[in-house]
Amino acid sequence: MKQRIVIVGGGTMGLAIARLFGTHDWAVHVVDPGEAARAAATREVPGATASADLTGAGHADAALECVPEDLSLKQEILARLEACLSPDAPILSNTSGLMLAQMCTRMQHPERTLIAHFFNPPDIIPAVEVVPAPDAPAGLCDRVIDMLRALGKRPVRLDHAPAGFVANRIQHAIMRECLHLVDEGVADPAAIDEIVQWSIGIRMALAGPFRQRDLNGLGTHLSIAEYLYPDLCDRHTPSPTLTATVARGDLGRRSGKGFFDWTRAGNGTEAETAALNCIIAIARDTDAAPK
Repeated sequence: MKQRIVIVGGGTMGLAIARLFGTHDWAVHVVDPGEAARAAATREVPGATASADLTGAGHADAALECVPEDLSLKQEILARLEACLSPDAPILSNTSGLMLAQMCTRMQHPERTLIAHFFNPPDIIPAVEVVPAPDAPAGLCDRVIDMLRALGKRPVRLDHAPAGFVANRIQHAIMRECLHLVDEGVADPAAIDEIVQWSIGIRMALAGPFRQRDLNGLGTHLSIAEYLYPDLCDRHTPSPTLTATVARGDLGRRSGKGFFDWTRAGNGTEAETAALNCIIAIARDTDAAPK
């Protein structure tokens, strides 16, 4: 008999995660109030069912909330999932940086909840950050990690996770410096993308930052850090460029324009998808997968 998962939220991430489970022979039920989201789930996920509420969520082997990053909404969804799932079914949150202690305040047994932070697109990017509750039942996190590995993912357990976990903290630190360079007129977004994508981007896909520093030499890294760190951006508020772009309503691909004009030919996602598929092929072939 197929294992069954309930996914609450059928947006970009929820739909792609549902597709991931569906293609790995899970029975998938998507909960979303939007008719279009439900139709997309039943159309794109093999054998999936969908509903506007949690009525059909019972008897699931696992559940995943994938709703917007609204704390009160996540609190409500997690409490409702707890009420309708069996006690041994893990409840997962795909939050990008909220803390379990914040999200689980309305639950009777918050220890059964874990963060499983997938990266967009979640059916392609291998890594998943997994954060269990401090008092999680013995074996629960191992069960979730085994489940994710069976989906072809590369889960990493974080027993202590600050806001943003690992990847988003690093991603935002990099993006802060990129935006600072734009603010200062050093280069435009297209030029910065070209430099990052075809230098550290490729290297990061093949070797993480610490392995890369070992290969370069730590003495060299220290020497550069001593003179470069004082000059790096350390602002504690968002970039003026980013703030102005969002204020104009330019929100990226979803609105048609952001740093780039996505309505122009050549700005599609075909090349991005091809590159990501190369990355996942590397990830699956390497012997460095966490055990």
